[in-house]
Amino acid sequence: MENPVRVRGPRGFTLIELLVAMALLLVLLTLSMPSLMAMLHQAKIRGVVQETAVLMRLARIRAIKRSVQSVVRIVPSTGPGYPGQVQAFLDLDSDNKLGANDTMIGALELPSGVVFEECPSKKTDKDSVSGLTQDPDGGPNILIFKSDGSRADNTPPTTDDDGGAFRFNDPFDNCMEVYVGRAATARIEARKWNGTKYITNGENGEAWTWN
Repeated sequence: MENPVRVRGPRGFTLIELLVAMALLLVLLTLSMPSLMAMLHQAKIRGVVQETAVLMRLARIRAIKRSVQSVVRIVPSTGPGYPGQVQAFLDLDSDNKLGANDTMIGALELPSGVVFEECPSKKTDKDSVSGLTQDPDGGPNILIFKSDGSRADNTPPTTDDDGGAFRFNDPFDNCMEVYVGRAATARIEARKWNGTKYITNGENGEAWTWN
């Protein structure tokens, strides 16, 4: 009678091999952590800028469809647990305020670490808004789309109305803005601060760089 042949299964990992693999993984995570954090914050500020642009376009479309003006505004943070917001609403009574009879279009909360801030002056909240229309209650300037889709003129008026913008910054000083062009065209663009000015991605062959 022949003895049965023993078949050995696949060889497993030894404890030393597991410890070496874990050590290598820890080293890789430690080295890549700064880059991962920078990518996370980059995604946050790019995301909020893109969503703000979408909210603006939606407000413009709603104004045209309903033949009324719409308003987009920033609401600065009032403290921990109350993040800043970008709000858009149909201003049915044309008083430039959000009232009980107006229709909310949407609201976007700023993610943690992203604030309303302008570069290079570092002006925040109300002072971070460039151009646009004065708020009747003295808050940050507001963006108004008329019923024909054009943008209300900057107030106080300027000799050369070159548009306006809501501006954002993150802990790495990646300053960005959502720019709305001249009143007649109301072109909406995402721009980033390059150390000298705000530019669109690829403008004059220059791609955005990140801190």
